[in-house]
Amino acid sequence: MPLNRDDWYDTSRDLEWTLSYVDPEVAFPTRWSGAQGIPAEAWQAWDEPFRVSYRDYVRIQREKEAGVKAVSNALLRSATYEKLDPAHVAASQLHMGTTCLVEHMAVTMQSRFCRFAPTPRWRNLGVFGMLDETRHTQLDMRFAHNLLRHDQRFDWTQKAFHTNEWGVLAVKNFFDDVMLNADCVEAALATSLTVEHGFTNIQFVALAADAMAAGDINWSNLLFSIQTDEARHAQQGFPTLAVLMEHDPERAQKALDVAFWRSTRLFQNLTGPAMDYYTPLDQRKMSFKEFMLEWIVNHHERVLEDYGLKKPWYWDDFLHSLENGHHAMHIGTWFWRPTLFWRPNAGVSKDERAWLNEKYPTWEENWGVLWDEIIRNVNDGSMEQTLPETLPSLCNLTQLPLGSAASRHDLAPHQLVYRGRLYHFDHAVSKWCFEQDPERYAGHQNIVDRFIDGQILPPDLTGGLAYMGITPEVMGEDVYDYAWAKDYAGTESD
Repeated sequence: MPLNRDDWYDTSRDLEWTLSYVDPEVAFPTRWSGAQGIPAEAWQAWDEPFRVSYRDYVRIQREKEAGVKAVSNALLRSATYEKLDPAHVAASQLHMGTTCLVEHMAVTMQSRFCRFAPTPRWRNLGVFGMLDETRHTQLDMRFAHNLLRHDQRFDWTQKAFHTNEWGVLAVKNFFDDVMLNADCVEAALATSLTVEHGFTNIQFVALAADAMAAGDINWSNLLFSIQTDEARHAQQGFPTLAVLMEHDPERAQKALDVAFWRSTRLFQNLTGPAMDYYTPLDQRKMSFKEFMLEWIVNHHERVLEDYGLKKPWYWDDFLHSLENGHHAMHIGTWFWRPTLFWRPNAGVSKDERAWLNEKYPTWEENWGVLWDEIIRNVNDGSMEQTLPETLPSLCNLTQLPLGSAASRHDLAPHQLVYRGRLYHFDHAVSKWCFEQDPERYAGHQNIVDRFIDGQILPPDLTGGLAYMGITPEVMGEDVYDYAWAKDYAGTESD
């Protein structure tokens, strides 16, 4: 008589043995496990709700793969891509170039869970997570490869992380730290709990819905398929937090506070512009702020309350940044468009501008006046006034532009000197994150640091573009060729 899964599952996932030929600290060093200060028996309480056997996993994943491939093959024959809005296509290129190899990095993180996590239950689940992330990488690569014949910018799905493009470096800097540099416990809190269980709802669920509305069924199907896996292996964060709260709640609070702010800043760059500027106006379901409030703020507040944690000390600053941060990032990336590998959309036609003012009451005061100047320059034929002469000044923690975390009126300098070097930050919270573990972040060089260090020659925008791997074929330019600015010709932009 065959056994039911529940008859053997707990025994199989708890498979463990007592080491006799090597000290446990040598086999599972705390610098990798993150279990310092936590008794070994405490990890027996570590549990996860997805009771997945390998047989079931393979069956379910095979069905997902068959579904994604069938949709993709059908749509490739239907010439759907040629009918897509150019700004939507730009959003997909931004997403693919900045997330595909993050999935590949996550394979290494999950493999570290398989090897060094302090409980066999976690190590067992890490195996499935590692397979998930391999699948995600391959899905992204296949999707992008099929579209290379339409636009070589899709080559940056694989290429981006092998360049020094400044925006990509910001993404790499964050995920190198929380996936590859962090121990298992911190990686679970920062990546599994904060990013995968929280912020990927924006990057995958929201963008998948927008893609479906835009008629990009292929990309929408891909994003939804990936998100179904994220929901499972993201569960590694909750039991880890539960154990840590029993033995070191202060560490848990600090780890989550740092990860939440850094995730916010990154996704203000990756997702905010795509939702509020690149998505065609008649297809927008929610603003970035509305989605953040519903999916991220409510989620994070609930997690903190459930586990007895406090809101981050910077909570009011975080809420303020929802009104401004991604707008600052958007106008900055559009201005520095020659340094991008996708074609950004200004997204400030009269109708779009009315929508932005409705969703963000301070938008006109903070950002509309800047776009007014851009519009005048475009319509006057002074295009050189809309282009940069050098690269943006960047934060030494987030590697995102200074002044891009709050409104344009909140530009107080945030600096500190550490070991004789002056560091600059985009916000007081970023400076605080640096101060929690300065040795971890000190010494990292952003693009501006490399200019000053003489690594980029000639030391100007031309040298910077060559250093970043930006070629004329992919160099960013306004996706609609400034048609939105011509709407204002002969009138005041209000």
